[in-house]
Amino acid sequence: MNTLEDKRTEFTAPRGGVMTKEVGVITGELELHTNAEPDGTLVLRVRYAGAAEWYTVAGGPFRLHDPRDHEVLHEVLVNLLHRPQP
Repeated sequence: MNTLEDKRTEFTAPRGGVMTKEVGVITGELELHTNAEPDGTLVLRVRYAGAAEWYTVAGGPFRLHDPRDHEVLHEVLVNLLHRPQP
């Protein structure tokens, strides 16, 4: 895969989990993986923390206006998704 950036961060899924294309909603301790292609295509995947299999986040395709925005957008996504239950 020829990408400009590859970012991974562990987080706790929000109430209701994260919807994936392959298996529906996943919950619990997850890891977000994002990568930005040179053309601005942004790929979002999640997996259970420590698991081998990745799932595509539903809702794409995602595109950056400027691939250099990838790092900031990754952090925003983690902050939106990391909402542990009280």
